[in-house]
This record gives sequence, structure tokens and C-alpha cells, in this order.
Amino acid sequence: MDRQFTSSQANPEALSAIVKASETYSIVASQDIVDVRGLKLWAKGQPVSSALQQRLLDRKLQRPLEACLAVEDGVTLFSLHDDLKAYLDDETPLTVALRPWAPVLLQQVKQLPLHSVAQLLLTTAMATRPSTLPHAVVSMALAGAMASGPGASVDVRLAMLGGLLHDIGEVYIQPQYLDFSGPLDLTGHKHLVVHPRVAQLLLSTTTDYPEALCRAIGEHHERLDGSGYPARLAGPSISPLGRLLAVVEVTLGILRTPRAPLTRADFALRVVPGEFDPQWSSFICNLARAAGEFLPAATELPNPAELSALQQIDLRTEQARQLAITLKMQGRVGPILEVVDAAVLRLNRLRVAWNALGFWGIDATELRPRERFELDLAGKELQLRLNQLERECLLLSERLGQLEKTWVEPLWRGVLTE
Repeated sequence: MDRQFTSSQANPEALSAIVKASETYSIVASQDIVDVRGLKLWAKGQPVSSALQQRLLDRKLQRPLEACLAVEDGVTLFSLHDDLKAYLDDETPLTVALRPWAPVLLQQVKQLPLHSVAQLLLTTAMATRPSTLPHAVVSMALAGAMASGPGASVDVRLAMLGGLLHDIGEVYIQPQYLDFSGPLDLTGHKHLVVHPRVAQLLLSTTTDYPEALCRAIGEHHERLDGSGYPARLAGPSISPLGRLLAVVEVTLGILRTPRAPLTRADFALRVVPGEFDPQWSSFICNLARAAGEFLPAATELPNPAELSALQQIDLRTEQARQLAITLKMQGRVGPILEVVDAAVLRLNRLRVAWNALGFWGIDATELRPRERFELDLAGKELQLRLNQLERECLLLSERLGQLEKTWVEPLWRGVLTE
């Protein structure tokens, strides 16, 4: 594994965030901070300040900066227990659904091994992006509940740690890419997709956490069908805990929606078969069924013009097939075929998934309220998968020449809806 965190310069984004966090919380050097030439840059016990940021400019360190700092307050096991209890006492659909697991979760959180590096980054995230810690706590709760079920193949504490720490790599990403609301360009995607890998490397090289935990955190955006990131892993290449965290991440992303969030999450996890491990997606399905959420009956009919996106899938799929045939006849191999084949595979899977919903050829005015609700969800999930196709093809196309990029760009640009 890449050992970039064993001896390197401090990451500028993380360093800036740590310095900002030190304005609110007490962060000190737990040992002397020394550069690779043996020069002491910061003394043990000295509080972090903006002067540290200047001192570390262009300096390579003997040890990772994260391993040389400690938080004297901020996130602790006590504060995590209190945050978890407050969350479980709330009345959101998920908190109500998780109540049966509350005693186990509250007991286990007291015994989590909270490494000083994890404490540092959680505190930094809490100080610089306040929404980060609540997301981590809810992820910890859901992951722990999933791992507590009968026949679960994942350790409960590892699952809770995975939920808690899965996004700490975001501390290393420029904030404008995390907060960007529109479509990202290639540069934006490249910044965003590395955060699972960064977190994996950081935890592997600066903590004593089990490799299974570090690996799973690096996998929480992977998909069983190979459509995820950062490594496009598929099937058995993704660990059981990584599969669990993938379901947690998707579920919590959807729970931000106000109407029937568990039902929406259940739909998203099963709409394209083969993306998620059914052992874990079925847990969300059961929560949704037990919740008995009220489904909006007055969902508006879809705009017929918007439905054309489905026909665009067929058009672009045929274009991709024809391009693949042409390229193979020309004897071309390598990255360009990988891009075309990826586009064909994803578009075919979308077509099959939406055929299975049974809405093809049906007049939308004839649909019952629940069917209209599902059709609305289907449209949103279609758009999301098309955006993911854009990301995947953009990253794959980086290895192509300019002419080859011109050939393949219409395959994914053309299917994106507004």
C-alpha cells in the first residue's frame, strides 16, 4: 500500500482545517514535530496556532502531522455517547426505526477505540463543517444496528467505527468541491473521488485500527456492479463491511429528503439490481416496511418531455454499440474501448432496471398514487445514475487523446438531463 502518510508534507487543506479548529478547541503537539533533516519545528506540548501553518510550509516531516497532534477536548467517547442518545431520543423516521437497537448502540459506543488521530479529525471536521459530525453519528448508529442483526457477518464495533469515520477523508478536500451544488468537471471529480482512499491510507499508516476497517472505509462509495469509486471494485473485491457502509452512505444521503425518506432509500437501493449487497439493503427495506410511512398521494404527473430521457438511453446505447463495433474493426484496443464498454454496460443496466418497473408504454394518467410516487422516484434515480455515468466516463477518458475524447464524449454527455 502507498505509504504517503509515513513521511511527507502536511496536506494544506487538512493543516488549514486543523489550525481553524484550534481556534475553538485545544489542540497541542503530542510530541516534537521534526522535519526529515532532524530540525525541530514545533515542541511537544505547544498549542497549535497559525504560526504552525507557516512553519510547516514546504517542509517534509519525519512523521505524519496527524500522528503528532492531540485534542484535549472536542470529540470524545462521552460526547459521542451523548450525541447518539440525543439522536435516538429524536422523532425522525430513522430514529424511531432504530429504537430497538438503542440499548446495544449506547452500550457499544462507550467501548469504541477512539484513536487520537480519529479524535483529531472528527474534532476538526466538527469545527470546520458542523454538519459532518451529526452525519457521522447517524452513520455510526445505522451501521451498528445493521451489524447487530441475526446472522450478520460484521463486528458491531467495527461497523460503528466505520460509520463514524467513513468520511474523515473529506478534511483533505478543498471545500469548494464538497459544497459545489452543480455538476462537477473533471478536476472536481478527481478531488472528490479520492476521499475514501485518503481516509484508508491515513488510518492504515497512523493508527492501529484493523486493516478490515481501513479497507472498508476506502470502499464505502464502491458498488457491487463496478460503478462506484475510487477503484471501481466489483463483487467479491469489496469486503462485507465495505458493502455495509455503501448502503449506509446511500441511505443517509436520501434521508435528507422530507417525504417518506425510508421508502425512498429502499427504492434507491433496489431499483438497479446488483449495485448493493441484499444482506444489507434488505435491512433498510425492512425498516421502511415497519415504518409504514405516509406516501404523498398528490404527486404531480411527470412532464412528458422529461420522459424522453429514457428514449435517449436507447439512442445512446445504440451509438455506443456502433462505436464499439467500429473501434474493434479498426483494431483499436486499450482505454477507449474501456470507456465505450463501460457506457454500454451502464446504459443497458439502466434500461433493464426501468423495464422491470413496468411503466413502459403506460399512460401516466392511468397510474395509481403509489405508482406515480414510484415513477417520480424512478426519474430521480435515473438522473442520479446518469450523473454517475458522467463521472465514471470522465475519469476513464482522462487517459484518451483529444480525438478519442471527441468520439466518446457524446455517449454520456447526450444522456444527461437538465
